[in-house]
Amino acid sequence: MHNLYIVRPTKEWEQKQGADFFVVNNELGTKYFEVKTDTQSKDTGNVALELQIVSDNKKSIGCALKTFPDYLFYWIYPTLEVLYWNPQELSPYIIDWVSEGRKIVEVENKNFFSRTMLIPVEEMLATGVVKKLEVSQQLVDKVLL
Repeated sequence: MHNLYIVRPTKEWEQKQGADFFVVNNELGTKYFEVKTDTQSKDTGNVALELQIVSDNKKSIGCALKTFPDYLFYWIYPTLEVLYWNPQELSPYIIDWVSEGRKIVEVENKNFFSRTMLIPVEEMLATGVVKKLEVSQQLVDKVLL
């Protein structure tokens, strides 16, 4: 018997907690996923971990510290490389990096700005929590075209 997966976009209350997709398999296992696309990581060699969002002087926790999704997928666009991890398992490393005084940059967006910590991809992988996979060009073309 092969695995069968049903994927649906998340509902508004799930999105507010950081999830993009809800997946159920034929054995009724369930997972939530968040997907991020980074257009600069290929050139910088860093993963951008969003720690805080500031909008209209209101502060909220960024996606790197939200633990609701079971997995975060981080596409290093336009490569075929995707990093993925369980946010809850990465959180202790994030706290260490903040305590060490790692570089945090402010990133401007249309309606808000975020405070984002930059961590080298190799250091992310060295945690053992972050994994790497390579998707096929055919899959990328199918998704983007």
